[in-house]
Amino acid sequence: MSADGPATAEGDLERTPFAHLFVYAVDHRLTGALILVEPTGAEHTLRIVRGSPVKIRPSDGYARLGEILLEEGVISADILSDALATRGLLGDVLLLTGLLDAPTIDWLAQVQFVRRMVRLFDLPPETKYRYFDGLDVLADWGGDPAKVDPLGLLWAGLRDHGERSTRLHRTLERIESVPLRLHPALEPGRFGFGEGERAVLDVVQSSAPSLPALIRSGVAPESTVRKLIYALAITRYLDFGKGIPVGAEPSSSVPPASAASLSLGRMQLRPTVHRVGAAAPDPAGDGERAPVLGRGRRRDRMSSEPSPVSTVAGTSPLSGGSLSAAVAAELASAAGIASAAGMDSGRPPREPSGAGRDRDAWGSSAPPGEGGPGGSPATEDP
Repeated sequence: MSADGPATAEGDLERTPFAHLFVYAVDHRLTGALILVEPTGAEHTLRIVRGSPVKIRPSDGYARLGEILLEEGVISADILSDALATRGLLGDVLLLTGLLDAPTIDWLAQVQFVRRMVRLFDLPPETKYRYFDGLDVLADWGGDPAKVDPLGLLWAGLRDHGERSTRLHRTLERIESVPLRLHPALEPGRFGFGEGERAVLDVVQSSAPSLPALIRSGVAPESTVRKLIYALAITRYLDFGKGIPVGAEPSSSVPPASAASLSLGRMQLRPTVHRVGAAAPDPAGDGERAPVLGRGRRRDRMSSEPSPVSTVAGTSPLSGGSLSAAVAAELASAAGIASAAGMDSGRPPREPSGAGRDRDAWGSSAPPGEGGPGGSPATEDP
Protein backbone atom coordinates (compact mmCIF):
# COMPACT_ATOMS: atom_id res chain seq x y z
CA MET A 1 0.00 0.00 0.00
CA SER A 2 1.21 3.53 -0.77
CA ALA A 3 0.79 6.79 1.09
CA ASP A 4 -0.69 8.71 -1.83
CA GLY A 5 -3.97 9.80 -0.23
CA PRO A 6 -4.65 12.51 2.33
CA ALA A 7 -2.82 12.09 5.62
CA THR A 8 -4.71 11.58 8.87
CA ALA A 9 -2.40 14.15 10.47
CA GLU A 10 0.55 16.20 9.30
CA GLY A 11 2.85 18.89 10.57
CA ASP A 12 6.50 19.51 11.39
CA LEU A 13 8.87 18.71 14.24
CA GLU A 14 9.22 22.39 15.15
CA ARG A 15 5.69 22.44 16.50
CA THR A 16 5.45 18.78 17.46
CA PRO A 17 8.83 17.21 18.33
CA PHE A 18 9.36 13.57 17.49
CA ALA A 19 9.34 12.61 21.19
CA HIS A 20 5.78 13.95 21.48
CA LEU A 21 4.64 12.21 18.30
CA PHE A 22 6.15 9.03 19.69
CA VAL A 23 4.44 9.35 23.09
CA TYR A 24 1.09 10.19 21.49
CA ALA A 25 1.28 7.07 19.31
CA VAL A 26 2.08 4.86 22.30
CA ASP A 27 -0.57 6.47 24.51
CA HIS A 28 -3.33 6.12 21.90
CA ARG A 29 -2.12 2.74 20.65
CA LEU A 30 -2.09 3.93 17.06
CA THR A 31 -1.61 1.57 14.14
CA GLY A 32 -0.42 3.06 10.89
CA ALA A 33 2.47 4.62 8.98
CA LEU A 34 4.47 7.68 10.00
CA ILE A 35 6.52 9.26 7.23
CA LEU A 36 9.16 11.86 8.07
CA VAL A 37 10.76 14.00 5.35
CA GLU A 38 13.88 16.01 6.16
CA PRO A 39 14.57 19.41 4.55
CA THR A 40 17.07 17.62 2.29
CA GLY A 41 14.29 15.37 0.99
CA ALA A 42 15.50 12.28 2.86
CA GLU A 43 12.47 10.20 3.83
CA HIS A 44 12.09 7.82 6.78
CA THR A 45 9.12 5.48 7.08
CA LEU A 46 7.99 4.03 10.39
CA ARG A 47 5.47 1.22 10.89
CA ILE A 48 3.54 1.44 14.17
CA VAL A 49 1.32 -1.34 15.57
CA ARG A 50 -0.84 -0.67 18.63
CA GLY A 51 1.50 2.14 19.60
CA SER A 52 4.78 0.25 19.24
CA PRO A 53 7.26 0.90 16.41
CA VAL A 54 7.94 -2.41 14.69
CA LYS A 55 9.72 -1.50 11.43
CA ILE A 56 11.72 1.44 10.18
CA ARG A 57 13.01 2.10 6.67
CA PRO A 58 15.59 4.89 6.44
CA SER A 59 16.03 6.44 3.03
CA ASP A 60 19.81 6.19 3.20
CA GLY A 61 20.24 2.69 4.64
CA TYR A 62 21.61 4.11 7.89
CA ALA A 63 23.03 1.53 10.36
CA ARG A 64 23.31 -1.31 7.88
CA LEU A 65 23.92 -4.67 9.44
CA GLY A 66 27.25 -5.11 7.68
CA GLU A 67 28.48 -1.78 9.01
CA ILE A 68 27.53 -2.75 12.56
CA LEU A 69 29.28 -6.12 12.24
CA LEU A 70 32.50 -4.43 11.11
CA GLU A 71 32.28 -1.63 13.65
CA GLU A 72 31.90 -4.05 16.53
CA GLY A 73 34.59 -6.41 15.26
CA VAL A 74 32.20 -9.35 15.02
CA ILE A 75 33.44 -10.36 11.55
CA SER A 76 36.30 -9.27 9.31
CA ALA A 77 36.02 -7.15 6.17
CA ASP A 78 36.94 -10.19 4.04
CA ILE A 79 34.15 -12.28 5.53
CA LEU A 80 31.66 -9.47 4.97
CA SER A 81 32.81 -9.07 1.38
CA ASP A 82 32.28 -12.78 0.72
CA ALA A 83 28.86 -12.71 2.36
CA LEU A 84 27.79 -9.66 0.33
CA ALA A 85 28.69 -11.52 -2.86
CA THR A 86 26.12 -14.19 -2.01
CA ARG A 87 22.50 -13.61 -2.96
CA GLY A 88 20.30 -13.65 0.13
CA LEU A 89 19.91 -11.97 3.50
CA LEU A 90 23.21 -11.19 5.20
CA GLY A 91 22.06 -12.70 8.49
CA ASP A 92 20.94 -15.89 6.78
CA VAL A 93 24.25 -16.25 4.93
CA LEU A 94 26.28 -15.84 8.13
CA LEU A 95 23.98 -18.25 9.93
CA LEU A 96 24.09 -20.97 7.27
CA THR A 97 27.88 -20.78 7.00
CA GLY A 98 28.22 -21.10 10.77
CA LEU A 99 29.93 -17.75 11.27
CA LEU A 100 27.24 -16.48 13.65
CA ASP A 101 24.46 -18.15 15.59
CA ALA A 102 20.79 -17.18 15.51
CA PRO A 103 20.64 -15.37 18.89
CA THR A 104 23.64 -13.21 17.95
CA ILE A 105 22.11 -12.30 14.60
CA ASP A 106 18.79 -11.44 16.19
CA TRP A 107 20.52 -9.36 18.83
CA LEU A 108 22.55 -7.46 16.24
CA ALA A 109 19.33 -6.82 14.32
CA GLN A 110 17.93 -5.36 17.54
CA VAL A 111 20.93 -3.04 17.74
CA GLN A 112 20.26 -1.97 14.15
CA PHE A 113 16.59 -1.25 14.88
CA VAL A 114 17.39 0.76 18.01
CA ARG A 115 20.05 2.84 16.25
CA ARG A 116 17.67 3.69 13.44
CA MET A 117 14.94 4.65 15.89
CA VAL A 118 17.27 6.79 18.01
CA ARG A 119 18.32 8.80 14.95
CA LEU A 120 14.73 9.97 14.43
CA PHE A 121 15.02 11.97 17.66
CA ASP A 122 17.89 13.90 16.04
CA LEU A 123 15.98 15.02 12.94
CA PRO A 124 15.94 18.80 12.41
CA PRO A 125 12.86 20.78 13.52
CA GLU A 126 12.10 21.63 9.88
CA THR A 127 11.37 17.95 9.20
CA LYS A 128 7.80 17.38 7.97
CA TYR A 129 5.70 14.44 9.10
CA ARG A 130 2.58 12.73 7.78
CA TYR A 131 0.66 10.04 9.61
CA PHE A 132 -1.65 7.58 7.83
CA ASP A 133 -3.92 5.72 10.22
CA GLY A 134 -4.25 1.99 9.48
CA LEU A 135 -1.81 2.07 6.55
CA ASP A 136 1.04 -0.46 6.25
CA VAL A 137 3.51 0.65 3.59
CA LEU A 138 6.21 -1.72 4.89
CA ALA A 139 4.21 -4.94 4.68
CA ASP A 140 6.59 -6.41 2.07
CA TRP A 141 9.75 -4.78 3.38
CA GLY A 142 12.20 -6.13 5.93
CA GLY A 143 11.98 -9.16 8.15
CA ASP A 144 9.94 -9.90 11.25
CA PRO A 145 8.51 -6.99 13.27
CA ALA A 146 10.63 -5.75 16.14
CA LYS A 147 9.44 -6.21 19.72
CA VAL A 148 11.16 -3.56 21.81
CA ASP A 149 9.45 -1.77 24.69
CA PRO A 150 8.63 1.71 23.32
CA LEU A 151 9.51 3.32 26.66
CA GLY A 152 13.05 2.01 26.25
CA LEU A 153 13.21 3.44 22.74
CA LEU A 154 11.92 6.78 23.99
CA TRP A 155 14.61 7.08 26.65
CA ALA A 156 17.36 5.92 24.29
CA GLY A 157 16.35 8.70 21.89
CA LEU A 158 16.00 11.41 24.53
CA ARG A 159 19.21 10.38 26.31
CA ASP A 160 21.17 10.96 23.10
CA HIS A 161 19.18 13.76 21.46
CA GLY A 162 16.78 15.24 24.01
CA GLU A 163 18.13 18.73 23.36
CA ARG A 164 16.59 18.53 19.86
CA SER A 165 13.07 18.75 21.30
CA THR A 166 11.64 22.24 20.93
CA ARG A 167 9.39 21.57 23.93
CA LEU A 168 11.95 20.40 26.47
CA HIS A 169 12.54 23.83 28.03
CA ARG A 170 8.86 24.79 28.00
CA THR A 171 7.83 21.53 29.66
CA LEU A 172 10.44 21.82 32.40
CA GLU A 173 9.60 25.48 33.06
CA ARG A 174 6.00 24.50 33.78
CA ILE A 175 6.96 22.05 36.49
CA GLU A 176 10.13 23.59 37.95
CA SER A 177 8.43 24.81 41.14
CA VAL A 178 6.43 21.61 41.72
CA PRO A 179 7.69 18.84 44.05
CA LEU A 180 8.64 15.89 41.87
CA ARG A 181 7.08 12.56 42.80
CA LEU A 182 7.30 9.29 40.91
CA HIS A 183 4.14 7.50 39.88
CA PRO A 184 3.76 4.09 41.58
CA ALA A 185 3.40 2.46 38.14
CA LEU A 186 6.95 3.40 37.12
CA GLU A 187 9.06 0.38 36.11
CA PRO A 188 12.61 1.70 35.56
CA GLY A 189 13.57 -1.43 33.63
CA ARG A 190 11.11 -0.61 30.87
CA PHE A 191 12.97 2.64 30.17
CA GLY A 192 16.33 0.88 30.30
CA PHE A 193 17.62 3.32 32.92
CA GLY A 194 21.24 2.85 33.91
CA GLU A 195 22.92 3.23 37.28
CA GLY A 196 23.24 7.01 37.06
CA GLU A 197 19.63 7.49 36.06
CA ARG A 198 18.40 5.20 38.82
CA ALA A 199 20.36 7.33 41.30
CA VAL A 200 18.30 10.32 40.16
CA LEU A 201 15.11 8.30 40.69
CA ASP A 202 16.27 7.40 44.20
CA VAL A 203 16.66 11.08 45.12
CA VAL A 204 13.23 11.92 43.71
CA GLN A 205 11.68 8.97 45.54
CA SER A 206 13.26 9.85 48.87
CA SER A 207 12.85 13.64 49.01
CA ALA A 208 10.40 14.85 46.30
CA PRO A 209 12.66 17.77 45.34
CA SER A 210 11.86 20.53 42.88
CA LEU A 211 13.72 20.39 39.58
CA PRO A 212 16.20 23.15 40.55
CA ALA A 213 16.91 21.38 43.85
CA LEU A 214 17.41 18.07 42.06
CA ILE A 215 19.92 19.68 39.71
CA ARG A 216 21.75 21.36 42.61
CA SER A 217 22.06 18.01 44.39
CA GLY A 218 24.69 17.00 41.84
CA VAL A 219 23.39 13.43 41.71
CA ALA A 220 23.92 13.46 37.93
CA PRO A 221 24.97 15.93 35.23
CA GLU A 222 22.37 18.65 34.67
CA SER A 223 21.71 17.55 31.09
CA THR A 224 20.95 14.01 32.26
CA VAL A 225 18.62 15.24 35.01
CA ARG A 226 16.73 17.54 32.65
CA LYS A 227 16.28 14.89 29.96
CA LEU A 228 15.23 12.27 32.50
CA ILE A 229 12.62 14.51 34.16
CA TYR A 230 11.38 15.54 30.71
CA ALA A 231 10.95 11.89 29.71
CA LEU A 232 9.04 11.13 32.92
CA ALA A 233 6.89 14.26 32.52
CA ILE A 234 5.69 13.62 28.97
CA THR A 235 4.91 9.98 29.82
CA ARG A 236 3.09 10.94 33.06
CA TYR A 237 5.42 8.90 35.27
CA LEU A 238 5.81 12.04 37.35
CA ASP A 239 2.77 11.90 39.61
CA PHE A 240 0.77 15.12 39.37
CA GLY A 241 -2.39 13.35 40.52
CA LYS A 242 -3.97 13.16 37.09
CA GLY A 243 -3.89 10.59 34.32
CA ILE A 244 -2.59 7.06 33.87
CA PRO A 245 1.05 6.84 32.79
CA VAL A 246 1.77 5.99 29.18
CA GLY A 247 1.95 2.25 28.63
CA ALA A 248 1.04 1.41 32.23
CA GLU A 249 -0.94 -1.77 32.84
CA PRO A 250 -3.25 -2.39 35.81
CA SER A 251 -1.31 -5.61 36.43
CA SER A 252 1.75 -5.52 34.22
CA SER A 253 3.74 -8.64 33.50
CA VAL A 254 5.93 -7.04 30.85
CA PRO A 255 9.63 -7.71 31.51
CA PRO A 256 12.27 -5.02 30.99
CA ALA A 257 13.17 -4.25 27.39
CA SER A 258 16.71 -5.54 27.91
CA ALA A 259 15.32 -8.99 28.75
CA ALA A 260 13.30 -9.35 25.57
CA SER A 261 13.86 -12.06 23.02
CA LEU A 262 13.69 -10.44 19.62
CA SER A 263 13.36 -11.49 16.01
CA LEU A 264 13.88 -8.43 13.85
CA GLY A 265 14.16 -7.38 10.22
CA ARG A 266 17.43 -7.97 8.44
CA MET A 267 18.84 -6.25 5.43
CA GLN A 268 18.86 -7.79 1.95
CA LEU A 269 22.20 -8.41 0.26
CA ARG A 270 23.40 -6.67 -2.85
CA PRO A 271 23.14 -9.25 -5.70
CA THR A 272 26.54 -8.28 -7.14
CA VAL A 273 30.06 -9.52 -6.50
CA HIS A 274 32.46 -7.30 -4.56
CA ARG A 275 36.19 -7.71 -4.85
CA VAL A 276 37.82 -9.69 -2.07
CA GLY A 277 38.71 -7.45 0.85
CA ALA A 278 36.18 -4.75 0.03
CA ALA A 279 34.28 -3.71 3.13
CA ALA A 280 31.15 -2.57 1.31
CA PRO A 281 28.18 -2.52 3.67
CA ASP A 282 24.97 -4.27 2.74
CA PRO A 283 22.49 -1.89 1.10
CA ALA A 284 19.07 -1.17 2.52
CA GLY A 285 17.23 -3.55 0.20
CA ASP A 286 13.54 -4.36 0.37
CA GLY A 287 13.91 -7.30 2.75
CA GLU A 288 12.42 -9.91 0.42
CA ARG A 289 13.89 -13.30 1.05
CA ALA A 290 15.89 -14.83 -1.76
CA PRO A 291 17.42 -18.30 -1.99
CA VAL A 292 20.96 -18.52 -0.70
CA LEU A 293 23.25 -19.86 -3.38
CA GLY A 294 26.13 -22.08 -2.35
CA ARG A 295 29.60 -21.08 -3.49
CA GLY A 296 33.20 -21.77 -2.69
CA ARG A 297 34.53 -19.38 -0.07
CA ARG A 298 37.49 -18.81 2.18
CA ARG A 299 36.78 -18.93 5.89
CA ASP A 300 38.80 -17.49 8.76
CA ARG A 301 38.17 -20.47 11.02
CA MET A 302 37.68 -24.20 10.72
CA SER A 303 34.10 -25.43 10.36
CA SER A 304 34.56 -27.54 13.50
CA GLU A 305 35.07 -24.43 15.64
CA PRO A 306 32.08 -23.11 17.56
CA SER A 307 30.25 -20.11 16.15
CA PRO A 308 30.25 -16.80 18.00
CA VAL A 309 27.58 -16.94 20.68
CA SER A 310 24.75 -14.69 21.73
CA THR A 311 25.39 -11.49 23.67
CA VAL A 312 21.71 -11.01 24.46
CA ALA A 313 22.11 -11.69 28.18
CA GLY A 314 25.21 -9.55 28.64
CA THR A 315 24.59 -6.20 26.99
CA SER A 316 21.54 -4.11 26.14
CA PRO A 317 21.49 -2.22 22.82
CA LEU A 318 19.34 0.38 24.60
CA SER A 319 22.23 1.27 26.92
CA GLY A 320 24.12 3.27 24.33
CA GLY A 321 27.35 1.33 24.87
CA SER A 322 29.56 -0.51 22.42
CA LEU A 323 29.22 -4.18 21.71
CA SER A 324 32.91 -4.77 21.15
CA ALA A 325 33.96 -5.72 24.68
CA ALA A 326 30.96 -7.96 25.23
CA VAL A 327 31.38 -9.67 21.86
CA ALA A 328 35.10 -10.21 22.43
CA ALA A 329 34.44 -11.77 25.81
CA GLU A 330 31.79 -14.05 24.36
CA LEU A 331 34.04 -15.12 21.49
CA ALA A 332 36.87 -15.87 23.90
CA SER A 333 34.76 -18.01 26.18
CA ALA A 334 32.72 -19.63 23.39
CA ALA A 335 30.06 -20.36 25.98
CA GLY A 336 26.44 -20.66 24.81
CA ILE A 337 23.93 -18.23 26.25
CA ALA A 338 20.22 -18.89 25.89
CA SER A 339 18.10 -16.04 24.57
CA ALA A 340 15.85 -14.33 27.09
CA ALA A 341 12.10 -14.86 27.35
CA GLY A 342 9.85 -13.12 24.79
CA MET A 343 7.86 -9.99 25.52
CA ASP A 344 4.38 -9.03 24.45
CA SER A 345 1.79 -7.17 26.42
CA GLY A 346 -1.00 -9.19 24.84
CA ARG A 347 -3.47 -6.32 25.03
CA PRO A 348 -6.20 -6.23 22.39
CA PRO A 349 -5.86 -3.29 20.00
CA ARG A 350 -7.85 -0.16 20.62
CA GLU A 351 -8.93 1.37 17.34
CA PRO A 352 -8.09 5.07 17.26
CA SER A 353 -10.75 7.51 16.19
CA GLY A 354 -9.92 9.94 13.41
CA ALA A 355 -12.79 12.30 14.16
CA GLY A 356 -12.01 15.86 15.13
CA ARG A 357 -8.23 15.58 14.84
CA ASP A 358 -6.09 18.66 14.34
CA ARG A 359 -4.22 18.02 11.09
CA ASP A 360 -1.23 19.91 12.47
CA ALA A 361 -1.10 17.55 15.45
CA TRP A 362 -2.25 14.05 16.20
CA GLY A 363 -5.22 15.04 18.29
CA SER A 364 -6.51 17.38 20.95
CA SER A 365 -5.24 15.39 23.93
CA ALA A 366 -2.44 16.77 26.05
CA PRO A 367 1.11 15.65 25.54
CA PRO A 368 1.28 13.46 28.63
CA GLY A 369 2.73 15.27 31.60
CA GLU A 370 2.86 18.77 30.15
CA GLY A 371 1.77 20.93 33.02
CA GLY A 372 -0.45 23.99 33.06
CA PRO A 373 -0.35 26.59 35.79
CA GLY A 374 0.78 25.10 39.06
CA GLY A 375 2.20 22.04 37.34
CA SER A 376 -1.01 20.15 36.64
CA PRO A 377 -1.28 18.66 33.16
CA ALA A 378 -2.98 20.90 30.62
CA THR A 379 -4.98 19.90 27.56
CA GLU A 380 -2.83 20.50 24.52
CA ASP A 381 -1.84 18.76 21.32
CA PRO A 382 1.35 16.67 21.55
